[in-house]
Amino acid sequence: MTLHGRVAVVTGSSRGIGRTIALTLAEQGADIAIVYRSDQSAALTLKAQIEALQRKAIVVQADVTVPDDVDRLIQTACDQLGSISILVNNVGEFALKPLGMLGYEEWDDILKSNLHSVFYCCRATLQQMRQQKWGRIINIGLSPMWQARGAPNITAYAVAKMGVLVLTKSLAIEEAPHGITVNCVSPGLIDNGYLPPEQHHWMLKRVPMGRLGQAEDVAAAIQFLVSEQASYISGANLAVSGAWDWEDRLTNHDGDVHSLFIGEQ
Repeated sequence: MTLHGRVAVVTGSSRGIGRTIALTLAEQGADIAIVYRSDQSAALTLKAQIEALQRKAIVVQADVTVPDDVDRLIQTACDQLGSISILVNNVGEFALKPLGMLGYEEWDDILKSNLHSVFYCCRATLQQMRQQKWGRIINIGLSPMWQARGAPNITAYAVAKMGVLVLTKSLAIEEAPHGITVNCVSPGLIDNGYLPPEQHHWMLKRVPMGRLGQAEDVAAAIQFLVSEQASYISGANLAVSGAWDWEDRLTNHDGDVHSLFIGEQ
């Protein structure tokens, strides 16, 4: 159990990729704060699974786009589990439509969910990590956004994820003297478990490795980056994408937008 004695907060962890991340960290010995916004039943099921691993787990309802909710979340986790040493910022709303069809509120919601929430959660945990002189922050990005490029049909999401990468690299520099590493894990085309066959096929053709990513692939990258083996890695962006790099600009050959992607995190 390489993470024995560590406390991890995983946002958006009641289901999807976040659930797998939380379970993986618990299997490595960490106690887990499960964070959900609306699906309490799924969060409680995960809590029972983690406790079956002989690890502590709490369930906290919070909207991480609201600073007061984030402060309450972090304080609750600290009071019930102890000082937080691992933070995984996994929450991220997604919309797939041309920019001219995107509503003002949709734009705001995507940036708040994917970018602002990362800032709020990082800011709320930094003091604890500095005091213990040890911390691991993992932010979830998007594999092609390691360089600035056009992103038709997912512009708001791509803008937010580019911001996450800049935030990650900047915070890594600022917090390095305090024993805190900050890294970005950037998934590509991930199978969320309920893709229609035609969509699965369309996505699969675009991945050079010949298979779609799984939640376990993302969790394995995070498991490494929070370990002692990665103690000298900070400010990195680790793509978990099977070498996929933005082919077809997320449209089919007839120009119709496909609903693909990471799905619920």
